Amino acid sequence: MTPAPPTAWRAVWLLTRLRLQRLLNVSGRGFSFKKNNKSRPATSGKRSGRWLLGALLLLPMLFSFGSIARHSVLNMHCLLDQVAACQARGSLYTGSHLLDPVIAQFMATPFSAALVGGLTLQLALLWLVSVLLPLGMGELAKPDWDLEWLVTLPAEKSTLLWARVLERTLVNPAGLLALWPSMTVIAWYAGQGWMSPLSGLLASLVLLALAAMLRTLVDTGLRLSLNPSQLGNLQAVISLAGLLPMYMGMSFGMGTGGFAYAWAAAMPAWTGWTPPGLLLRLLNASDVAALLLPAVLLLAQVLLLMWLGMAILRRQLRHGVVGAGQREGVRKPAPTLPPSRRWRPRIGTVIQRRELTLLLRDRNFLVQTLLMPLLILGGQALFTGQARDVHALLEHPVLLASTGFFLGTYVLMMSAFQTLNKEGGALWLLYTFPVSVEQALRQKAQLWAVLALLYPCILFGVALAWLPAWSWQTAGLMLLALAGIPLYAAIAVALGVFASDPLATEATAKVRPTYMYLYLLLSGLYLVALAAGSLVQQLVFVVLTGALAVALWQKAREALPYLLDPAASPPATVAAADGLIAAMLFFTLQTLALILLKGTSATPLAQVAIAFGAAGALTYALLLLVYWRARTAGVPRIGQGRQPWRRGSAGACVAVLFGIGYATLLPPPAEPLQDVLSWNGLWLLAVGMLAAPLCEEFLFRGLLQGGLRRSLPAWQAIGIAAALFAIVQPPAAMLPVFVLGLCTGIAYERSGSLLAPMLTHALYNAAMLGYQMNR
Repeated sequence: MTPAPPTAWRAVWLLTRLRLQRLLNVSGRGFSFKKNNKSRPATSGKRSGRWLLGALLLLPMLFSFGSIARHSVLNMHCLLDQVAACQARGSLYTGSHLLDPVIAQFMATPFSAALVGGLTLQLALLWLVSVLLPLGMGELAKPDWDLEWLVTLPAEKSTLLWARVLERTLVNPAGLLALWPSMTVIAWYAGQGWMSPLSGLLASLVLLALAAMLRTLVDTGLRLSLNPSQLGNLQAVISLAGLLPMYMGMSFGMGTGGFAYAWAAAMPAWTGWTPPGLLLRLLNASDVAALLLPAVLLLAQVLLLMWLGMAILRRQLRHGVVGAGQREGVRKPAPTLPPSRRWRPRIGTVIQRRELTLLLRDRNFLVQTLLMPLLILGGQALFTGQARDVHALLEHPVLLASTGFFLGTYVLMMSAFQTLNKEGGALWLLYTFPVSVEQALRQKAQLWAVLALLYPCILFGVALAWLPAWSWQTAGLMLLALAGIPLYAAIAVALGVFASDPLATEATAKVRPTYMYLYLLLSGLYLVALAAGSLVQQLVFVVLTGALAVALWQKAREALPYLLDPAASPPATVAAADGLIAAMLFFTLQTLALILLKGTSATPLAQVAIAFGAAGALTYALLLLVYWRARTAGVPRIGQGRQPWRRGSAGACVAVLFGIGYATLLPPPAEPLQDVLSWNGLWLLAVGMLAAPLCEEFLFRGLLQGGLRRSLPAWQAIGIAAALFAIVQPPAAMLPVFVLGLCTGIAYERSGSLLAPMLTHALYNAAMLGYQMNR
């Protein structure tokens, strides 16, 4: 007996849930305690723990978008409402003692008509972003449109169309990131308190529903009238067009010099009765009476627009869902040139020449790789008003170096990061070449490093020609920026190995966005290092970045033989890359904790101790959770070992003797340590004898030395881990800390337990602190 077809509402829900499940599969599989019994018994199954990495990277993204949304609202209030306290400099550069009273008064009064007009313009721009970015992200040029098989299901065409609109409303990550933070901040300043995230989400879904309808109308019409090759070219144009409203909408939160404020001030009053304006009135309504009219008008407009859009969709599809000649539409063959006149790149290896040829043929890839960085940087400068201050690049060496580094790393993200993804279904051919896959990827990384260096070299060359006088500081920062680009080329290719899913059937699923966010985060850390101001700190981070590139490449090399296997993956083991990423995470969390504790009443030493301990505990807990989920082998333990107490004490004796001998050669401090510490020395003891041994030995000995030990002899692994441990310390302490790292590394190698290096570290810190206090 044939089962009855599902009802219209159930069909809509099933298709929407299918799209949500596909989104989860792209970003990382869900959390499940079930074992994968489909993997082969000889190897571990494909791991599915990317959800945790995605969740960790989502937090700084939401924080960044929320910060931009907050400054957007405050900047528009300061300028459009002509608030004298912050009108001149905006919210970014106004002190809290002046800005806090302005915010308190702002939240206590309804939004002005001028502010509603400016916010309406911003929401309209962000709504346009939620339409254009999904259109330009790869689905438009996809030859197999899923509606072509959806019409074969036992459901009416109108049901399928409503399901398409609903799932595109709910599954629009770019639109949600663009609209939700802004809506939440607007609701917060409208006085809705902790209900603001929910109110902002509901308001965002209203605009996303309209965006989904427009997006469906546009791509349906384009697919029915253009062939796949034309769609590919149009997609490149749409991806560029989406940058304009994005940067114009974000410019309100990046400064007060952009020309968008003039547009915001000139917004006509009737725009307040459009859907974005009505949503602002709803969020800012003071009572039920003020809520009723905007709610009724908004409901009527949304229903009318959705009904009109569906009517147009039905008319578009009156002859079917496949355009005439769409599958047969191909690009016209280019005229054949004789071999003597045919241009072919002659530089580099065969693989590099092939990569250049593919780049020149794929217009969408060419635009995203070489043109998009210039548009992003130019759009940010144009819409924020910084284009008028181009001379500021010459006056600020850090800004100049950061700009060049950004151009290079963005080229790498759109090219080297997707090295395997761009191979498509022909990736298996790399395994048939007379060179190893690793060697082929190394040649590609070298090519993209050279191409990524073009923009920074041109920028720095022009800057040096315009500089009135030679500056060693500027030249040094330029060299540091240029040195980082080849390192990040290797990092991009290595992360691209983990991010690529060559067996995925959808183009959007072939690159996991989690690793792209990780690459952006690592690039941001290098930008922070360029702005550190200390040459020693900058060189230290360059060394750490180089070590990270080597470690990630080692980890990627292990995954290469399993890329085309749908069921197996390399066994999960502790790697040196884990220790380096964990160290960067630890230092980043420590910095964030110090920022949060800055305004508290705790003493500076107490703040350092709390930040150090909290960052170390959180890093340790997250790593253990990841290792537990992946069933990782070789996780370092603190427990039993081979005489950890005796070996730890012996290592401490050697480290203490060297440390005290080194300290006697240094001049005594200007002020005795005991006078500086007083009773706050308890916090220093807590850090030196408890937090530092636990956190740093787990990272540098357990993870870093343990990961290096898999492929290096003991003395090399111990030396490299000790050197990396030393360079993150102050310059005066590098030599004794290096010796301490050797002693702790030997103690860990011989005992097999983290208890031995932790004991060595704690005794060393206690002895050196006692010596300095009695000196």
